[in-house]
Amino acid sequence: MTTKHNTESVRAHYAKLAQTYDDKANPACKRAYETLVRRTLGDCTRVMELGAGSSPTLDVLDASFSVACDMSFPMLAARNAAPDAHRFTADGQCLPCVDGAFDGVYSINVLEHVPDPIRFVAETARVLKPGGLFLAITPNGDAEWLLDLLERLKLKLPEGPHKFLNFTDTAALAGDAFTVEEHRKFLAFPAGPEGLVNFLDGLGGCKKGWGLFQYVVLRKQG
Repeated sequence: MTTKHNTESVRAHYAKLAQTYDDKANPACKRAYETLVRRTLGDCTRVMELGAGSSPTLDVLDASFSVACDMSFPMLAARNAAPDAHRFTADGQCLPCVDGAFDGVYSINVLEHVPDPIRFVAETARVLKPGGLFLAITPNGDAEWLLDLLERLKLKLPEGPHKFLNFTDTAALAGDAFTVEEHRKFLAFPAGPEGLVNFLDGLGGCKKGWGLFQYVVLRKQG
């Protein structure tokens, strides 16, 4: 269920969850996210995670320069980061970074909480160099009824203020700044060992809309 959200309401929601958020995250989802980040951005040398929160996912990359950015200071403070990973608080819709500072940017479960996703993606394009990659992972809004049910049953973390994006709307975020490299639904059944999760995704259910999540890989033009 979509709930009204703005920057302050999102910041307040995650400040309350900061100390326990990563511990309660779904293990199957965390594995899948890390695999995607490593596969798509593994060759990048300057990487920023937007909405990094308390997650250690950034540390799976071997980038020479990595930055964890989040609007919630409590979330960043709860992150057990590698000592060479930088961090700062900022709104992803207005970043204190020079143009073309990174060759890789990613966000995990962030787009649905951003009041203006178009502005967010445009700002991502600004801080990426030409040819740079943006990976965005977000819930599949076409399965919103099921996501809401799982939350009511306490089988997933509370979304807080959000608006899920459907598959078509997510692809449209590429605009004129990006080309779409990959876009698919995944995690049809995000529970159990990695082999089982991948097997169920491979059955074709995700292509038919069964995936609870979606990811898009965008390459900056120019």
